[in-house]
Amino acid sequence: MQNNAHNEPKDSRLSRFENNPPAEIIDTLLNSIDNHLNNEIRATLNEKPYQTTLLFLGIHASILTISYGLYGKDDGRAYKTFLEQFVDGATPDTKFSDIAELIHDWRNVLAHQWIGSIGHSIGYDYEMALGWEVRDEVTFINPKIYAEHYLNALKSSSSLWRFDAILTTDELEAAKVRLLKKYVSR
Repeated sequence: MQNNAHNEPKDSRLSRFENNPPAEIIDTLLNSIDNHLNNEIRATLNEKPYQTTLLFLGIHASILTISYGLYGKDDGRAYKTFLEQFVDGATPDTKFSDIAELIHDWRNVLAHQWIGSIGHSIGYDYEMALGWEVRDEVTFINPKIYAEHYLNALKSSSSLWRFDAILTTDELEAAKVRLLKKYVSR
């Protein structure tokens, strides 16, 4: 699998972002995540042993990146809001926002600490029919169901792609400025 997210020259991409409406940079961000990062997230589920840590790190990075771009926030509250708006399903076990704080804290341990006592409060169960459930004070998550709900949030038919209905004109311009600043800074 080839996965090159940077096949457009830097100056060309910057010019395209600067000289077009905010949708240009926002669409590029969403398309890039969906066509590249999400390919790798899907691959974490394709064969055993599953790459669960990479799945959680990738999904979380995507959600916080989009949340920062659209709303200017990339903390635990932004993560929960994204889950509520775009990822949560209709049943209680697929309301991942109900356990957002736990997942966010767990991701922080995985990314910045590796081991922590929170690891005794979270588990994975790829075989259970539920998205998540608490058993004996341990919250078990089915990573496949979590990933499916996340991936559905980035399908072209999802409300995420209708960001112009979610954000005002001023908020769209602010998102463009934030994303441009991030793009040129690194």
